[in-house]
Order: sequence, then structure tokens, then C-alpha cells
Amino acid sequence: MATAQDTALDHSIRDYFRDALDWGQEFVDIFAPDAEVNVEDSITHVETRLAMLRRRLAVRDFPSEVQSEADAIVGGLPKDVLTSRYQALQRVQTGLLRANIEADRLLLAKLNGDYAQSEIADPLFKGVELEPDGTIPRLALRPNNPAKTVPKVLGPDAPSLNALAKAYVQVLKDQKIKDKTIGDQRLSFELARAVIDFDKPATLLDLNDMKALRDLIGHMPANHQKKPETRDLDPIAAVQAGKDLPKLGYETQKKRFDFFKRFVAWMVAEEHLTKVPGNELKLLVKKPPKGKPKRLPYEPSQLKLIFDCPIYTGRQSINRSGTPGKLRLKDGRYWVPLIALYAGMRAGEIIQLTCKDIKEEDGIFFFDITKLEDDPDEEIKHLKTGSSYRKVPVHSAILELGFLEYVAARKTGRLFAELKIGSDGTYSQPWSKFWYNLGNKWKFRSKLHVFHSFRHNFVDALHEANVTDAIAMQLCGHTSDDAHWGYGKGASISRLKEEIEKIEYPGLHLGHATGSGWKI
Repeated sequence: MATAQDTALDHSIRDYFRDALDWGQEFVDIFAPDAEVNVEDSITHVETRLAMLRRRLAVRDFPSEVQSEADAIVGGLPKDVLTSRYQALQRVQTGLLRANIEADRLLLAKLNGDYAQSEIADPLFKGVELEPDGTIPRLALRPNNPAKTVPKVLGPDAPSLNALAKAYVQVLKDQKIKDKTIGDQRLSFELARAVIDFDKPATLLDLNDMKALRDLIGHMPANHQKKPETRDLDPIAAVQAGKDLPKLGYETQKKRFDFFKRFVAWMVAEEHLTKVPGNELKLLVKKPPKGKPKRLPYEPSQLKLIFDCPIYTGRQSINRSGTPGKLRLKDGRYWVPLIALYAGMRAGEIIQLTCKDIKEEDGIFFFDITKLEDDPDEEIKHLKTGSSYRKVPVHSAILELGFLEYVAARKTGRLFAELKIGSDGTYSQPWSKFWYNLGNKWKFRSKLHVFHSFRHNFVDALHEANVTDAIAMQLCGHTSDDAHWGYGKGASISRLKEEIEKIEYPGLHLGHATGSGWKI
């Protein structure tokens, strides 16, 4: 019975090959002589496709159209002939790929005028001949058969990966995606170009390309653009030179790979590809255990180091705020950490505040964290999610340090105008660099203790004060998947003020940060 199954399947595979053979001969006899057909382009495309098909056959990576054709062939076998559907599918898928490869090899030989190589070489197809009427191939009689898949010569207008990558970046710009995200996308492309030929047609992107990018990312040294051993090298050379250096962490590897997969998904949506190859590929690095913290709140000893540094005790100058001196200045570097600690706001949310964002309602001052698209003062504001739009009362600890006097002195525009936007279009980029250097100098930084740690302190302080989850989520700009939380306006500003005032940090003293002699 197995012999009967294999014989029937091989007969269908040989028919499939004959159709491909007929089509190739039709192209050589009818289309190639046409003056409008660029034969050199056709040769290049067939060569590229042939190499791709051979790689697929080597790893048994069957294209979706081959799988569909094989499924149709196996499904057409009589029940008394079919003995193993799995074995049948494997045999047909392998045979169809061999048919495509042999047909392309023969077509390429004829297009190159090398008829010494135009004899069938694959033993599976020995004895197969063209249809008797070579001017009307059998395939031409069934042009609308959707199940029939035969090799196609890609035309000169088929877009390359490079062209589509440029188009995709323009789409992101048109959608007003922030510069940081576009920068991440370009970095992903830079890595991909090191292992993928971006000049080839996008339709030829395959699993091996995705594996090559995954592997490059997996072996890339962390911060390779900054380290002296690797910063001036291309990605492949950086991997080699940095083979003994620590590699990118899980989150960074995932980010780099996901950015490229988003581009590929866009190509699928635009119908340049039928599917995302390698969509289920796993990274080379293991995902951290669930529950392992990415960031930790600052310890009391670290908070003391922060608020005892020259920013709060006296600095040498405006710019040299990490060096002790006599200048006492309440500027952005003074206020941003305090607001993060007592309002739980993200660095970018704080630094992009305008004077109009400090509002009063029922005698309560609050940070109005919003973005008005038609306000020219807010053109470069960014908020992380929809739930980031919120009102956060100003804690009394901030008010007692003279915050409202500072706001009044600024009058209009950005509240912390001296804190500039970064090259990636965000305020957090230059601030993170400043905080990194300050933390190293004054010994309050670690891998898990960064500026975002203030937000963790704020959340912990809410929990210590027994603030309800609903209020805590509203203050932090978090949301729940529960449909219930999508209704209503949330708690009143007076209720929020009552709850935020419960926040305290035992052992933290800010007396030296106020008093006389401070400039606004």
C-alpha cells in the first residue's frame, strides 16, 4: 500500500514539474525575445530565487504555497491508497520544492544560452518531457487555477527590501511617530543589513534571513557603540571583537528583533509577502524568570545620598551641579527628582511640563498631565499611553520648598526650559545621561537603581499608606484590563489630594534644600 501511495504522489509531483517546465519553455521562446523584457534582470531574479529555494530544501522549510499545493494533492488521494498523511505531505512538499529548483535551474541555463546544462538532472524527473504542442503549454489552458503554483520570474519592478525599508520609515514619520522610535527602527535596519541583502526583492526574505538577524543580535556585545573595543566597527566585526564581552540583555535583544519583525509585518499587510518568516523564532537568550524586577526603588540610604548631593546643598555652577560649591539654585535639576519622588511622574512627563500645566481646582494645585494637540506649546509633548493623561495633586512637601513661587517666576512656556530635548526627540534621553553620571559620582546608582526608581518609591509609599489600588492606579497613570475601570471620571481632585498627602519617606530630611539664600 505504501508503494501505491508513493507511486501516486510521485505521478502528481512529476505533473507539477511538467507544468513548470512548460512555463519555463514558454518564457524562453515567447517572452525573452521581446525587446521590453530585461533578460539580465530575469536571470538575476531566477538566480536569487534558486539559491533561496535550495536553502529551504536543505532545512525542509516549505513555503506556504508549496504546503497548500501539497495539501491539495494529498487530499485528492483515494482513501484506500493513503496510508500515512504525514509521510505523504513530507514527500509531496519535498518533491514540489525539487520540481521548482530543477525547473529554475533549467530556465536559468536556457536564459544564459548554456544548453549543455539544459538536460534534466534530478532523478525524480528523468523522462519528463514538454507537452507535445510546445507552443501552447498545458498550464496556459488553466490560467485561473488558484491551486496551481509554478515558478514566476520576478519583474524588474519588484520592490527591494531597501526600497520598502525607506517607505516604512516614511510611513512612521507621516504617522508622527516620535524620533526615538524611528531611531530604534533604523538601528534595527542597520543590524539587519549586516546579514541580509537589502538589494534583493522583498519577496525573497526567508527564514534563514530571520535566523541570521536573530543570531547576530544574540551575539552582539552590550553597548557596542560606546565601548572602545567595538565602537568604530560594523556589527559583524563588533561581534567578533567583542566575543568575550557581555551580550545584550533579553529586553534589548527582543526590542531589536521585534522592530524588524514589525517592518516585515507591515510588508505582509502591504502584500509584498505572504507571511512573516520566522515569526515564532526564539531569541538566543533566555527570558528572565517571571517576577524578576527590572528596576528597584531607592533604599533610604540612597535617597539620603541623592538629596545630600550638591544640587540640594550647594553646587559650583549652573552646569557643574554635581560639584560642591556655594551656588544654591532651584532649577530643573533641583525640581525634577523631587516631583518624581512625590508625584510618581516619569522623567519625560516632568521635563515637558509647561507653566499652564500647573493648575488649581477647589483650592488644590495639581499637575495636569495632558497633551493638547492644537496648543503650539505642546507640539513636542509625548505621553506613554492613554491612561497617562491624569491629574496629580502637588504634595505639600513640594509646595513647602517654594514650587509655586518658581512657577510664578517662569510665567509662560516650558517650566524647565533649560532642560533640552534629546537627539531622539525625547527629554528623557539627555536627562538619563545626566542622572547616570551623577549617580556614579555620588554612589547612588546601580543597574537596578535608575531615575525610574523614584516611581517605584512612589508606588511603594502609596501601598505603605494603604491607598486603594483604584486611587494608586489613577495617580500613576496605570490602567486595568477590567472593563469596570473604563467608566467614569475617577476620583475627585480633593480625594486624590487627601490620599497623596499620606505619602512619606521616613528618615528623609529636606531642610537643607530650602531656607534663605536659594535662587529661583
